[in-house]
Amino acid sequence: MLIDKETIEKAKEKLGDENALLMAELLELDNFDEKNLKSCCPYHNEDTPSFIYNPKKYSYHCFGCNRTVDLIDVLVEKGKTFVDAVKILCDKANIEFSCPEQHVKTLHGYKYPHEESRDNDMSKVYDYLGKRGISKATIDYLDIRSDSNGNIAFHSYDQFDTLTVVNYRKPFKAKENKCWFQKDADTADILFNMNRVNTTKPLVITEGQIDCASVIEAGYLNCVSVLKGSQGMGWIENLWDWLKQFDSIIVFSDGDRAGLKMRSELINRLGAMKCKYVEVPSELEYKNTGKIYPVKDANEILQCKGKEYLLELINTAKDIPITSVAKLSEIKELNPTEMDGFESGIRELDKELMKIFTGGVTLLTGLPSAGKTTFLNQIVLMAMDNGYKTFLFSRELLNGMSKGWFTQVAAGRRNMHSIRLANGNDFYIVNDDAKKNITQHYDDSFFIYKDEEENSEDKLFESMELCATKKGLRLFIIDNLMTVQLHADTADTNKAQTDFMNRLIKFSMKYDVAVVCIAHPRKIQGGADIGLFDVAGSQNIVNLATRTIGLKRVKESDKENVSNKYYGFDVIITIIKDRIFGSTKEIPVFYDTIDRRFYSNYEEYDRVYGWDKTVYTTLLPYVEKNRKEVFPDE
Repeated sequence: MLIDKETIEKAKEKLGDENALLMAELLELDNFDEKNLKSCCPYHNEDTPSFIYNPKKYSYHCFGCNRTVDLIDVLVEKGKTFVDAVKILCDKANIEFSCPEQHVKTLHGYKYPHEESRDNDMSKVYDYLGKRGISKATIDYLDIRSDSNGNIAFHSYDQFDTLTVVNYRKPFKAKENKCWFQKDADTADILFNMNRVNTTKPLVITEGQIDCASVIEAGYLNCVSVLKGSQGMGWIENLWDWLKQFDSIIVFSDGDRAGLKMRSELINRLGAMKCKYVEVPSELEYKNTGKIYPVKDANEILQCKGKEYLLELINTAKDIPITSVAKLSEIKELNPTEMDGFESGIRELDKELMKIFTGGVTLLTGLPSAGKTTFLNQIVLMAMDNGYKTFLFSRELLNGMSKGWFTQVAAGRRNMHSIRLANGNDFYIVNDDAKKNITQHYDDSFFIYKDEEENSEDKLFESMELCATKKGLRLFIIDNLMTVQLHADTADTNKAQTDFMNRLIKFSMKYDVAVVCIAHPRKIQGGADIGLFDVAGSQNIVNLATRTIGLKRVKESDKENVSNKYYGFDVIITIIKDRIFGSTKEIPVFYDTIDRRFYSNYEEYDRVYGWDKTVYTTLLPYVEKNRKEVFPDE
C-alpha cells in the first residue's frame, strides 16, 4: 500500500488558507501580511515581499528566487520525514491516516549499519563540504555526520525512516578507497534522502550524495541520489512501486559517458513520458572571473555558477524528445565496434559476427538434434558472464529440463561424474556442489518463463517488458516462434508471424536488448544445406531478422572421410544472413555429447564460466585423438 495522493490533496483542500498560516508560523516569516498572505522570502534576502500564497495550489511561491513550498515541504525542512509530515497534515485536517505497509526489502536485527554519533567532531565534514559550496544548514538538514576518524558519513533511510545504508567518504582527495559503505548483506538498495521527499512533486535523481546536497543547497528539496553512482541500478526494482507515485522525474546524472548511460537507462526503464533531464554543460565560467573550467556534475556547477544558475537548470529541465523522428544530423552511423553485445564464445563464429549485438533480432534455425539448445546455452552463459541478464521462453523443453541442460553446459567435464546404467552405458551428471554453485551464481541473472503461464503473444511481451525495465535484462530468447500463440487466426498465420517479428524488433531497439529467436526449418532432405527460403512460416521471418544462423549435423560419411573438409567435425554453423557485415560462411565445429558444448579449439573445449572460481593448471584431454591433429597445441 502507498500513500494516496488524493488523501494529501483532500487534506490540503480541507485546511484551505490555514495551510498558509501554519507555514507562516513554522517559517517564522518576517513582515507577514496575514490579510494578503504574503511576506519577505525566508530563503533569500529581500526588502519587497515576494513570498506569496497561492490558494489554488495551497503553497507559497517566491517570485524572487522562484522557490515553491507547501506545508509538507516545510515540515520536512523542519526535520520530519515525509510520512510523518503527511500524518501531521491529515491530523490538522481531521482526516484519518494510516501508515502504509513497508514494501522495501530490509532486514531486522541489523549488525550493520550503525548510526554515527552526532557528538563526533564535525569540523572536517563542514570544512570539506563547505569548500564544495555546501552550507552547514544543508549538511545539518541532510543529517550528514562524521565518524570518529573525521570521515563523512551519509545516512540513507527508507521512506519509513529505517536506517538502511551508511556511505562513507574521505574528506580529502584520495586515489584509492575514497568511498565505502556499510549495510546488511541482504539489504535492498535504496536512494539517499528518499525519506524526506514529497511524492506529490517532481523528483530529481542525482548520481551522488554531494550532488544531491548541491541541488538541495540551490533550494530544490525534492532530490535523491543513487548510492553506487552509475554502476548500480538494483534500486529501480526494489523501489518500483515507490517510484510509480511520481508524476514527473528529473534525471540529473553526470555529464560523462557513464552518467549519460545512466540517464539513458533511467529514461528507458522509468518511461520517457514521465522523465525529464538536466543537460550538464561541458564547461562554465568560474564566478564571473573570465576563467573557463570543465564541469560534469551538479556540485561543480554549483561551485562555478552558484545556486540560482543550478536551480534554473532544474526548473528548465528538458523534455525527452520525440523518438519517432530524427534529423539526419541526429542519426548516428552504424559502427559495429561501438555497438553493445557479447561474443558467442565460439572463436571462428565470433571472427565473422564479432558479437551478438543488442538492438536487433538474431534468428536461429536448424533440423532437430542439430544443437540449437546447446548453442543457446553457450551464448546465455557468455552473455551472463558479461553482465547481460537473460530471459528464456521455451516450449521446447520444460523448465526443469531447461535448467538441467543449462547446468550441464555450465559445469563442463571437470565438474561431472559418470554412473553406469543397467544397459551398460555410462550416464554423466553434474556434481552436487557444482549444481549448487551454478544456481547461486546465476540466480539473479537467468529468468525462465514458467511452464504454467499462458503462451499468448501479449502475455509474453508483458513479461519481457517488465523484465527489461524493472529487472534490467539484456538478452531475450524465444524457443521457438511456432509455440507462441500469435494474434491472427490460423487463416492469416503469415501476417501474425510478420507482426510478431516486427514487434520483437521494436522491443529490441526500444530497450537496447539482444533477442535470439528460434524458427524451425521446413522439411528438407537430411544433410542438405539450410538457406534463406528454408525457414518454416512467413518469408518475412527471415527478411526482418538482423541475422540468421543455421545449424546442421555433419553426415557420418563426411565426418569419417579424411579427404572431406568436414573431417572430424560434428556440426556446421552457417551464417545464412548478416545485415551488419553482409557475410555468409560455414563454420564447422566439434560437439561434446557429455557436457553438451560446441568448441573449435582447446580454450573453448576447456572453458571455465564465471561461476567456477577454481584455477586449473592443466587442460582436459580431447575426446578423440584425431581432434588433436586438427589444431596445433596452443
